Amino acid sequence: MPNRRNEIKKKDIIAQYIFYTNVAVAAMVFLVPIGAWLITGNETYLSPVHFLLAGFVGAAQIFVNYLYRQRFREYWVKVRNSIKSLADKLSNIRRLEDIRNLREEKENLLYPLLEEKSFSTLGESLDGLLEKVLDVMEIKLFKEDLIKKLTSTLDTDRLANILLNNLIRYYDIPAAAIYLKSPYDDGFELKVNKGFGEIKNTLDESFLSLLQDKEDVLIEEPVKLPLDLGICELPTQRLFVHKLVPRKRKLIGVLFFGFREVDENSISKLREFLEETRTTLALIFENALEHERSLSLANLDPLTGVYNRREGFKLIKKLLSRSSVEGENVCLLLMDIDHFKRINDTYGHEAGDKVLKEVVKAVREVLREDDIVVRWGGEEFLIALHGVSPEEAVEIAERIRLAVASKSVRVRKNSTLGVTVSIGVACSKAEGTYSFDKLFELADLRLYRAKREGRNRVVAS
Repeated sequence: MPNRRNEIKKKDIIAQYIFYTNVAVAAMVFLVPIGAWLITGNETYLSPVHFLLAGFVGAAQIFVNYLYRQRFREYWVKVRNSIKSLADKLSNIRRLEDIRNLREEKENLLYPLLEEKSFSTLGESLDGLLEKVLDVMEIKLFKEDLIKKLTSTLDTDRLANILLNNLIRYYDIPAAAIYLKSPYDDGFELKVNKGFGEIKNTLDESFLSLLQDKEDVLIEEPVKLPLDLGICELPTQRLFVHKLVPRKRKLIGVLFFGFREVDENSISKLREFLEETRTTLALIFENALEHERSLSLANLDPLTGVYNRREGFKLIKKLLSRSSVEGENVCLLLMDIDHFKRINDTYGHEAGDKVLKEVVKAVREVLREDDIVVRWGGEEFLIALHGVSPEEAVEIAERIRLAVASKSVRVRKNSTLGVTVSIGVACSKAEGTYSFDKLFELADLRLYRAKREGRNRVVAS
């Protein structure tokens, strides 16, 4: 099929316009004296001087048109070069930086059209069209660049930071946070918080149940979360939620976006991006969670999510070795759930498993992130604290005991159960040793004494 562009017969419209204008002017200047003679009958109008003057006027007109034709040509060359340069830059866009550079140069490139009154409307229309084209290209490049970054890692912390940092910067979002499903239970834990003030570490089940039936890509919620502005906190004017739901249709994460004021443009662009990438983002995080879960199986207790005995022993031995060099105090807390065998015998092993999970959850709420928690065996747990005094370690053990005692575990439909723990404490500086065996032996003896003295207590000496 022949190229239509090759079939188009090119026309020099400006040259044609000037040519026919010259013909019209020349005809007019010669016809005026003849017309005057025909009307008046005065042969003086046919004087050679009249025709000489008419010829002079016609020549002047042709000369003026020639000059302006040159100016027209120069102007159109400038317009053509500007549009050609614009088209070349558009075709060479490969990065977001290229789009930013073109936006900065756009006004200069369109200036030949914008400065000419007759073509300024065309220039403004072209400017608007170009802005829309750049928006589409920018969204496409941003999406491709972000997905490329996200697919470069399977670490959920890094994934969450990459996603939120890019969305906050690109869509001018004051605050964002992401919760991801825990690999050990059905809870959702706060992974990253960017810009919110006080925010919960876990999501309430009641809030999650409200999200289940909502399918909008960006759900507006009447929840007021404070925005952390560094020196003060302000409540959000609008809060939006996005669900991470991969192909299995099972919720694996929740994103929060907070805005200080109504910003429909940013919100609309964010909504458009999430509509295009919702499945891809959910699958990326699902793969990372699966990878994280598979790695943790070798090191963690599958029921409670704390370290198993083999990995925990290795980590505590390293901690004691390092602390002995640095002179840092290390305390071991050996904890046992009171009457756990009776719970299993009375309510069944499923209830016992639930008790173990709830106890660990209470312990985690008290401890720091880098404290070591180990399921040592059955209902017995070993906790390693570093950088605290023996007195602080006893206080932490008491807080753990009270946190567990305050919980009511639902073991049957209409039945709840109170749980208590006994704890033995041994600290390296108080005992004058960094030997794991000696510290563990002391903690074990004190745990046994706590049991013998009535349970639900802490013994540290």
